[in-house]
Amino acid sequence: MTDPILVADGIWKSFGNLAVLKGVSMSVSRGEVVALLGPSGSGKSTFLRCLDFLEQPDSGVVTLNGERVGVIETARGLYERKSHDLARQRSRLGMVFQRFNLFGHVSAIENVAMPLRLVKDLSHAEAHERAVGILGRMGLADHGHKRPSQLSGGQQQRVAIARAVALNPDAILFDEPTSALDPELVHEVLDTMSALAKDGMTMIVVTHEIGFAKQVADRVVFMDGGVILEQGTAVEVLDNPQNPRTRAFLAKVT
Repeated sequence: MTDPILVADGIWKSFGNLAVLKGVSMSVSRGEVVALLGPSGSGKSTFLRCLDFLEQPDSGVVTLNGERVGVIETARGLYERKSHDLARQRSRLGMVFQRFNLFGHVSAIENVAMPLRLVKDLSHAEAHERAVGILGRMGLADHGHKRPSQLSGGQQQRVAIARAVALNPDAILFDEPTSALDPELVHEVLDTMSALAKDGMTMIVVTHEIGFAKQVADRVVFMDGGVILEQGTAVEVLDNPQNPRTRAFLAKVT
C-alpha cells in the first residue's frame, strides 16, 4: 500500500458520561477498502462521523492528505475551520449515510448536481452533465428525472453514492449503507460499491455484510466498546479471528 491519505490518531469522543470512542487510531492508504465491523454501540458510526468532522472529537487528530480535518492549528491554538473551508474538506471525503439523506423536493439529477455547483463552483450546465454521467454509471440513466419518493430504497442509495462520487473525493465513508434496505435490494448497492472498489476508490465501510467484507475489503477492522480489538486481512479476521469477542460476534452474524 502507498502512504496513508487518511489518518486518525487517538480519537476520543464522549456524549455526557458515556465514552463512545477511546483513543481510536487508524490509517488508510489510497485505493484501500477497509470494512469496519462490530456490534451496535461499538462506536463505528461515531468514528466515521469524527473522520468527516460531523462530530467533533474531544481529542485526537484526523488528517486528510496531511491537512488537519476540521480545525486549523496555529501558534495561538486550535481554531475550527470556517464553514466554506470545512465544506471544501468534506468534498474530498465523501459520506454515504444509512438513510440516504437526499433532498426530497428535487430530482435525482439535482441531488447530484447541486453540490457540484455549491462546492465545486460548476456551472448549471457542467453540473447537470456530470450528474447525468455519474447516474448513468450507477445504472440510473432512466431515473434521473425522478424525485427520491419515486425511487426504491436501493435506487435512492445509489443516488447518494453518485452524489459522493461526483465530487471526485479522495475517499468515501459508508455508514451501514444497506441497513435501511429491503433484503432484495441490498445486492444492487453492494454491486455498486464493489465496482467502485475495483476502480480504485478508497473506502471505509461500516457494515454487517460479511460476504461483502470477504470479497472486497483489503482490511477488516473489528471494534467493540469504543476501541479496535482486532484487524487484518479478511482471511485473518473473518476466517481465523484471534480475539474471543471477534469470534463471538462472527458466530452470531455468519
